[in-house]
Amino acid sequence: MSVYHQAAAIRAQLEKEVNSNLLLIQGLADYVSYHPEFRTSELESYCQGMLFRSKLIKSIGVAPDYVVKYVYPFDGNEAVIGFDYRFSPEQWEKVKEVHDSGKMVVAGPLNLVQGGRGLIGRAPVFVRSNEYFWGIVSAVIDLDELLVNAGLSNLPNLDVAIRGVDAKGVDGTVFYGDSKLFDSGNSPVIMQVVLSSGSWKIAAMPFGGWGVIPPGSIVLHAILFLLALSICFTIYKIITKNAEVEMVKTNLSEAQSIAHLGNWSMDLLTGKIWWSNETYHIFGLTKGEYTPSKRGFFSGLVHHKDRKAVNDSYIESMRSGEPYSLDHRIVRPDGEIRYVSERGRFSYNDDGNPIRAYGTVHDITERKLIEEELRESKTRFDHVTNKLSNKLVFFSHTINGKFIRLSEGITYLGYGSPESGLGHSWTELFDFTPESVALAEENNARVISGELESTEYEMKFTTPDGQERCMSVYAYLAYDFELETNVVEGVVLDITERKAWEERLKILTRAIENAPVSVVITDTKGVITYVNPYFCKQTGYSKKEAVGETPRILRSGEHDESFYKDMWETLVGGRTWRGEIVNRKKNGSFYWELASISPVYNEKGEVVSYVAVKDNINDQKELERLKSDVDLIMRHDLKTPLNGIIGLPGLLRMDDNLTEQQHELLKTIENSGKNMLHMIDMSLDMFKMETGKYEYYPLQVDVISVARQVVDNCRSNISAQKVEVELIASGNTDLSENIVVWGEERLIYSLISGLLTNAIEASPSGEKIVIECMQDGNTLISIKNTGVVPEPIRERFFHKYVTHGKDNGTGLGTYSAKLMADAMHYDIKMQTYDERNETVISVNIPEERPE
Repeated sequence: MSVYHQAAAIRAQLEKEVNSNLLLIQGLADYVSYHPEFRTSELESYCQGMLFRSKLIKSIGVAPDYVVKYVYPFDGNEAVIGFDYRFSPEQWEKVKEVHDSGKMVVAGPLNLVQGGRGLIGRAPVFVRSNEYFWGIVSAVIDLDELLVNAGLSNLPNLDVAIRGVDAKGVDGTVFYGDSKLFDSGNSPVIMQVVLSSGSWKIAAMPFGGWGVIPPGSIVLHAILFLLALSICFTIYKIITKNAEVEMVKTNLSEAQSIAHLGNWSMDLLTGKIWWSNETYHIFGLTKGEYTPSKRGFFSGLVHHKDRKAVNDSYIESMRSGEPYSLDHRIVRPDGEIRYVSERGRFSYNDDGNPIRAYGTVHDITERKLIEEELRESKTRFDHVTNKLSNKLVFFSHTINGKFIRLSEGITYLGYGSPESGLGHSWTELFDFTPESVALAEENNARVISGELESTEYEMKFTTPDGQERCMSVYAYLAYDFELETNVVEGVVLDITERKAWEERLKILTRAIENAPVSVVITDTKGVITYVNPYFCKQTGYSKKEAVGETPRILRSGEHDESFYKDMWETLVGGRTWRGEIVNRKKNGSFYWELASISPVYNEKGEVVSYVAVKDNINDQKELERLKSDVDLIMRHDLKTPLNGIIGLPGLLRMDDNLTEQQHELLKTIENSGKNMLHMIDMSLDMFKMETGKYEYYPLQVDVISVARQVVDNCRSNISAQKVEVELIASGNTDLSENIVVWGEERLIYSLISGLLTNAIEASPSGEKIVIECMQDGNTLISIKNTGVVPEPIRERFFHKYVTHGKDNGTGLGTYSAKLMADAMHYDIKMQTYDERNETVISVNIPEERPE
């Protein structure tokens, strides 16, 4: 019986030692299957624990995709790194069997390079997330140490042999003891060593032989068989338990990830800190690349403004023994600031000294942001309530109308503090008109019944000081959790001023609708958005036809593109355009309008539209046309008798009996007649210039000579106004230089004469008027006088009939000068200087002869 007992003890010890170590290898495979993207430091910690729990495992290898990427311990095994099993025929067969079977495979015993013999356990790794083959893990088990642990080194009375290389059981060769022990003639005690992958066979008999047939062999075999079944079941339970543990760890990790909750612990004696995976994630760090430390946590991760509070909480908890709890900010390595909630406690030894700290860290950034938004929302609400308290009132009242909340706005309506109104119904607090009360009750009933989600209506009331005012009520049904019932909530706006504005707007609208002028409003792109009835009456276009179009529908073709370009540039520049326009009605007929078009600005100073007010001036234009016709006829008819008057003094002067005085008188009459004729001719020419029918024939003219004649002929006006006129040519006053330009002498004379007369009339007595002619390519004639042009007429200085401050002014002098300058293709402009109290009118004459 001792042979069977000893053999059974050896078999049991072998199964325990081999299977426990194979189980560790399988555990490593399961770990990698859940952490295929492991960090070297993580795997090293795991392997270090394996070797600590097993005294038989000599080395561990991890080979993703059949290539060894990691080995532990590294020292002495570095040559294995990069080894590809597929290129090793002696190992590939077993490795391929691992892949094909999906189970652990045991190879050996075999001789080890570093000496001794060993078993190699290889387990497949299948990634659990999508069940793909990742690679294998392997470990070398020291066979010699295994046999010693199984008790085979001290068997003085027993011969033992073991067979089953590569865990093939009876089919495997003998790797321990004498193979003859397995001969059936020796009647050995045969036992099977059941491994988690394959099996071995043990043969045992007394040293020197049995002598007799072994007694009770059948009973012993039965007992050993039951023992083997028990061991197998125990191994199965161990494997199942490990799988459950790994599943629990995985589920815990997933739960922490979902909840953004990590945990940690710190050994206060060694300072070593452990973090869960989610803790690394919360702090934005990578496990394996960052080593947790107390100093690194406080100096690098805790927000600098929260470090003192966090440190004080830790110290107080350690001193008092009470758990701590606080919220604070952290700063991730990328600079992002997040909020965490920490909970923790300390454990103590028998002497009462703290030895370990435990805690959780919860990422509450989203909650904090929501809280911040709620605070900001409440702050904005309070701000609006306070700032607009004179405009609106926030309220809540029960279904029966009793106020339970009122904002400060109630004070500005003259009803005391909000607290004084609580408990009163709105019909008691406000003096509403009967119509308003009926309207409010009707709308509230529809909201309370659920017929309407919200309602809006207006109510009129009289304030305690006797003012009649109007409010707009916006109300809805809400649930009050404090009262546990439905209430009516809403806001009241004081719209008294708005109603007054609406009334004024109605009056203004009626005024525009009934105005005897055309009113057109366009957007900033020139699209018509409004026309009044008079526009429709004048143009023949209905409102529906005009809105959406542009004013181009009225173009007559009588104005060139420069006319409209000038108009648009004026408006875009933010100025008002005024002028006369020939437009075309819907029926094709033309009509004249005097238009004023202005930009309209919003509160920001931005142009939002344009408004045009236009008056029909057809009758005025017809009168002007008749006047022009009469003027033409009169000017033409005056020339015939005037020629007779001019010719008569010439005949009389041929008489030799006339005295010198008589000659002078006749010459004066003749000159006066010629001047009169010149004036009539000029008026006819001016009319032609206005109508664009003047024919210009330029010749070379000495402007110095013409200017001298103008000054001589204006001597009487100069003396009467008591001013001085100085003529300068090219910077000096000797006037010896001729300045020749292209033009018509009589037009140049009239141009300079008109401008000088205007300067004489505008200059104060005792001042000097300077006429300067300069030639440098082009010729510049400037007339400078003291005094400025009045502000109201500066932009319209050369317009017809524009005058200011002159009792007998007609506004035709500068207008005529502009017509003559334009006719001769001269550029004329006016500049007035307030700071110098000076006005300069300059005429720029081109050097080249005009075509």
